[in-house]
Amino acid sequence: MCPSTLEQPSRRFFLWLPLAIVGSSLLAKSGLAETLAPIAPALPGGACPLNSGGPSLLGSKWVLQSIYGNSIPAKLKITMRVNNNSLEGFSGCNRYNAAFRRVGYTGFRMTKINKHQKACEVLPTYPGGPTINVGNWEGNYLRTIRRAGSVQQDESGRVLRFYNRSGEMSVVFRRTYDTA
Repeated sequence: MCPSTLEQPSRRFFLWLPLAIVGSSLLAKSGLAETLAPIAPALPGGACPLNSGGPSLLGSKWVLQSIYGNSIPAKLKITMRVNNNSLEGFSGCNRYNAAFRRVGYTGFRMTKINKHQKACEVLPTYPGGPTINVGNWEGNYLRTIRRAGSVQQDESGRVLRFYNRSGEMSVVFRRTYDTA
């Protein structure tokens, strides 16, 4: 490329820069910036981050009941245990560990999910009946947990609902007291 072609975009940039600065300051002064800013969806009442200090979830154990309203097959067991800054459990085929960090006062964000790499099996429901592709369920669960942003425990303490960052209920767990 010739040098004159490279110089033109930088000249244009410097010509538009003052206009952009003045425009943004006028927009901020008018209050229109707040109107145009994206509005975060409201989370359900009582939703909180996993380590918020609300109803204690630390050390609690849970069994997955549904993903976006789809019930988990009875033969499939996906579990979760809540630790201080991570979740751990069994995702159908493999053990997993999902680290999270608190975001503000009402949310959290998964930072890393690790799992073993064991091959998943296909479970029969009954002889000659449909099968359960455990790998698909495991993948759906881990992808959904990765997008979680808050949780809500029901008043009885037996149901835990995860909500994605859009405020939509994503996964539902039932509390278990298994020692295993």
